[in-house]
Amino acid sequence: MGKKYYRFFWGFLKKQENWLNEMADKGHRLIRTGRAWYEFEDCEPGKYRYAVEFVGEKSKQNAKEYVSFLEDFGYRVLFKNLNLDYSVGKAVFRPWAKKGGKIATTGGSYNKELLLVEKENDGKPFELHTTDEDIREYKKTLRRPWIFCIVTILIVLFISFGSGFLATNLGFASVKSATRIGYVGNEGYSSWTGRYSSLDGTMKKSIHPKTDMLHIDVTTDGGTISIEIQDADGNVIFDEHDIGTESFDVAVSGKVVVRIIADSHKGSFDIH
Repeated sequence: MGKKYYRFFWGFLKKQENWLNEMADKGHRLIRTGRAWYEFEDCEPGKYRYAVEFVGEKSKQNAKEYVSFLEDFGYRVLFKNLNLDYSVGKAVFRPWAKKGGKIATTGGSYNKELLLVEKENDGKPFELHTTDEDIREYKKTLRRPWIFCIVTILIVLFISFGSGFLATNLGFASVKSATRIGYVGNEGYSSWTGRYSSLDGTMKKSIHPKTDMLHIDVTTDGGTISIEIQDADGNVIFDEHDIGTESFDVAVSGKVVVRIIADSHKGSFDIH
């Protein structure tokens, strides 16, 4: 009767691999796995080495063929799940997978995204990918699911909250507590422009000027607008109130924070 250990490593394959090898060094050989558990039996300490391989891009048939290939080398192979999912009758679309592996189903390749590969310790590093070309291709395989997930999350956030949410969290958008009517603008890394029929409230944004001079153009057709600029140390380097149709040049030395305070202002601003 083996001893069970409950662990789950999500997508951290190297951490899982290191843990299995640590267990082997303590005299524990892996014999079975479940969704979130591993079962071991006693063995001679350090007798076995383990490698964790991602095969989530492969079809069920291709994964089986790869397992047979590894077993021909004398390795022992166990399948393992990458995610925690106990549903029955599951079908998952994997756009990043290879042909034949894009649809994963329960009973097929779903919840069999990893291979836990065992060999007897011969004192040599346990590496399943040895050539430069093979290593590069495997790294691409590992990156594809992460890239797809990140892009999907960004698209969902964009649809749900708009481009302003993404821009703010990526560090180059304005922070707004203002009412904007008919607003058309551009919020770039080194510039900020806006044109509108009415702006009322406060907006703040970080700007990273490309030169040591920041140029400001303001057009006022109604209402009032004030602009304050602070340097990276919080020092106020520009502070103008009730600006009409005017232009300014402000000497800067790196990133600045611009705050605009408007009271039913009609017109535009261009800071670049």
